Amino acid sequence: MDVEAFESLHHPDAEYNVSGQTIISGRYKGFAALKTMLPAIFDALDFTDFQFAVKWEIMNESSDGATAIMEAKGKAKNGQRYDQRYCHIFGFRDRKIATVHEFFDTQLANDALGFAGKSKFETDGKFEF
Repeated sequence: MDVEAFESLHHPDAEYNVSGQTIISGRYKGFAALKTMLPAIFDALDFTDFQFAVKWEIMNESSDGATAIMEAKGKAKNGQRYDQRYCHIFGFRDRKIATVHEFFDTQLANDALGFAGKSKFETDGKFEF
């Protein structure tokens, strides 16, 4: 995963709200804060047999934001399937991603990515909208 390219799409003070009850759930203010938890996801995936955005569709868009659904398919490093579906609600500012509200199957993430029993990441608070 090219984190630098991913980061370049975001406003420096982008805010992520990750839904659910996982170790990564909560609000992250600034891309630097988000980068602290990305290894928990990326290090758990077998990128020889995993791909983000196998299928995606923009469901609604404007100059201020967009709502999209995306599917990922493949395996985690523990051999479990991680066929995940995401819904992202994006807000834009200065032609970059400024806010994200992310929804996904948190039980699948807990199981396949080995989140169960691990310490929760420090966030900037709970999911907000």
